[in-house]
Amino acid sequence: MDLSGKHILIAEDNMANQFVIKQLLKKVNIAPVFAKNGEEVIEMYKSKYAEWDLVFMDCKMPVIDGYQATEAIRQFERENGLEKGLIIGLSANAFTGSTNEAMASGMDDYLTKPIERDKMMQLLSQYLQ
Repeated sequence: MDLSGKHILIAEDNMANQFVIKQLLKKVNIAPVFAKNGEEVIEMYKSKYAEWDLVFMDCKMPVIDGYQATEAIRQFERENGLEKGLIIGLSANAFTGSTNEAMASGMDDYLTKPIERDKMMQLLSQYLQ
């Protein structure tokens, strides 16, 4: 799968997780852009909203968590009459309640950590091809 030309914004505060995600995306020719907290991802999304093909959103981050950041992004889209961007939640918590919270915040899908290569590739194929 070659996804060169796709732009992915990743909200992830953990450097080890950033490294893993970067290596996985390198295999499909994507060089992601990272935000280290929810506040940063909101600003980065707003500044270039038309460029992002996908946002991976860590649910638990400092400053503003991923749920609140997603809600803020969705509000920005509504207020500006923009098409809804694709946001996939990332969390170490695989419980149903976490999935429900992710969907309620406006996330489109959910991926558990540690991230499994096959599951990430399946999501990328599903949403970006």
